[in-house]
Amino acid sequence: MLSNFTATDIVRSVEASLLLSLILFIPGYVVGWLSNSFRFRERRFAAQALLSTPLAVAVVPVLIFLVGRYPKVLWTLLGVSWIAFAFLFRPVLRRWSQIGLRRVPKVVWIGAALAVGWAFLAIASLVDLQFKDLLYFSTIAYDYSTRTAFTAAAARAIPPINPFFAGTPPMLLRYHYFWMLVCSLATHLGHVDSRQAMYGGTVWAGIALMSLIAMSLKFFIGARERLARKALIGCGLLLVTGLDLLPTIYLYLRMHLVNPDMEWWNEQITSWADTMLWTPHHIMSVVACMVGLLLIREPAPTKVQRAIAILIAGLAFASATGLSVLATFTFALFVVFWVPIAAYRRWWDDVTGFLGAGAVALLASLPYLRILMQPGAGSSGGSARFFAAEIRQFPMALGLIASLFHMPADHLPYKRLILLALLPLSYFLELGFFFAVGALRIRSIRAGSVRMTRNELMAWLIVGTSFLVGSFMRSTTIGSNDLGWRCFLQAQLVLLLWGAVLVDEWSSSGRVARPGRLEWADSMRVLAAIGLLGTMYQVVMLRVYPILQDHELVDPTMAAWLDQDLQLGKRTYALRSVYGSLANVLPPGAIVQYNPDAISFIPHQLYSGHGAAMGLPLCGTVFGGDLLHCEDRAKFVVHLFEKPSKADSDSLDANCREFGIDALLVDDLDYAWRKHDSWVWTRKPILANGHARAFACGDSNELARFARAQ
Repeated sequence: MLSNFTATDIVRSVEASLLLSLILFIPGYVVGWLSNSFRFRERRFAAQALLSTPLAVAVVPVLIFLVGRYPKVLWTLLGVSWIAFAFLFRPVLRRWSQIGLRRVPKVVWIGAALAVGWAFLAIASLVDLQFKDLLYFSTIAYDYSTRTAFTAAAARAIPPINPFFAGTPPMLLRYHYFWMLVCSLATHLGHVDSRQAMYGGTVWAGIALMSLIAMSLKFFIGARERLARKALIGCGLLLVTGLDLLPTIYLYLRMHLVNPDMEWWNEQITSWADTMLWTPHHIMSVVACMVGLLLIREPAPTKVQRAIAILIAGLAFASATGLSVLATFTFALFVVFWVPIAAYRRWWDDVTGFLGAGAVALLASLPYLRILMQPGAGSSGGSARFFAAEIRQFPMALGLIASLFHMPADHLPYKRLILLALLPLSYFLELGFFFAVGALRIRSIRAGSVRMTRNELMAWLIVGTSFLVGSFMRSTTIGSNDLGWRCFLQAQLVLLLWGAVLVDEWSSSGRVARPGRLEWADSMRVLAAIGLLGTMYQVVMLRVYPILQDHELVDPTMAAWLDQDLQLGKRTYALRSVYGSLANVLPPGAIVQYNPDAISFIPHQLYSGHGAAMGLPLCGTVFGGDLLHCEDRAKFVVHLFEKPSKADSDSLDANCREFGIDALLVDDLDYAWRKHDSWVWTRKPILANGHARAFACGDSNELARFARAQ
């Protein structure tokens, strides 16, 4: 085992990336060959490789969910796909041996370089950084800590149990967790943990998105000339975001504020890099939705081929639902608008395609939807609604306007009308270069240089639906406006595709749009440059922000979930060391209990790898389970860490047995640690250092043997 945590994470993340090719690339190749979707069998291997990952994202997640409760069946199906791929790949190997690698097209090498470059960026952005006895996770760990726990739960059972409410009775997880199911399979194939499997999955999310860009340019935008060039430009535009850097600079100069994530200055339209790193499952949902759409729009030579396309499209929509309810909701709303339009225009192939695929999707996703619709505790006021009507917020602009009238922003008269008037400015700042792309596309349509084809109308409806949801709806199931952030992904994809076509045309013709309009060139270059610099700044800050806070270089109140005592690096190293030792002793199904109310929750969720009897306040019942079942364990667990007494040691094992707890872990931020007559100091730990102590509790034979060996 590597002694350095950073080296361990890098090696294991690369291993996870390679292992996930067995789950994502190879089954997708076999699906493409068997179904002959997009005339798969007629294409060269480079094109087949581009199609394989998106096809796998469309089909594999829902199949894992449906078959995963029967592990032998799941692994048999995967094994059959690997054998089939080995057989199908033999002609490709023979062809390569005949022509040699030197004759492989240049564009293939460039595409491979892009994939490797993305893998390097993703892994470097996500792994822990170790400096002697200091260890720092990235800002992105704020989200990955929760999803790592979900991935570990998926590795133990499908459908997974809420890892923050482990024990008896089991509480099924309520979340869009299909991406966690996919990543969890890597933990069964190699020496990777759930966190490293997620990092490997993030690598494949970027590859799938880049493949989708090439697919969409060909089958949706209809690009024929210089397709490879346009695809490479589209992949390059993933590095361009809006003008978020400008308000970021303003906040620093005026108030000396530095956000952990550049997007947090506003109701965000998230950059591509930020979305791929923070929430790859939303990206994968968009990939699945678009593959389904492209399959429905692809002409089929026979009725059988058409039926196969509709079947796979339905599975794609079912996968998309489990990958991201938020992204799929926006796409489903687009379909609701599109089907009547298609019927009015007598585009019956679209009508039957979407209705047929929708029926397949409903049937395939029904078991998952039943779990998702189970009652559970809500947050943000406990609203049971998925969304509420609200005009998109623009806090900075409202604050500046309110300051002119010397009143709080909430008291501004006609606040809703002001927000409505500010929407164009908000979108211009959030989209930047891509806002201008949309404006130029409208100009080209009005000038007649771009025809309003069926696909063009469909693209504009996708954009319009995203803006409709983002402008007038917001999430109510969680505190942040996830719906208002993720609904724009489809619109961002369309704008990126148009941008790739536009940049290619300009660079090829040496002019912008039309003679006499060359002023667009300089403006677009400036917007793209600001967007590129913004992405570079954002990626660096996501990586180093916890380090900056630990050295008092940023305002600690901007990230209250990071340790405020300048001991983040040492405490994280200590906690990961203890959790790593426990993982070597305990079985996967063991329950490890930490303080569920800890402000510094990230290391516990990130490194535990086990369920907790109460892993979040209220047992995380927002993710599944009945709050009534949480009350008894809450009395014990919260009391144990926040209100310890001398009598705890006598009843500790009995309570642990009642709730199935095998180990207790306490760190030096817990009140029980600071109370020197508590069980933390009267009970002998099995593992201990200056920041963390672990104790055997209940009936854990493994820990008992380990304690005796110590």
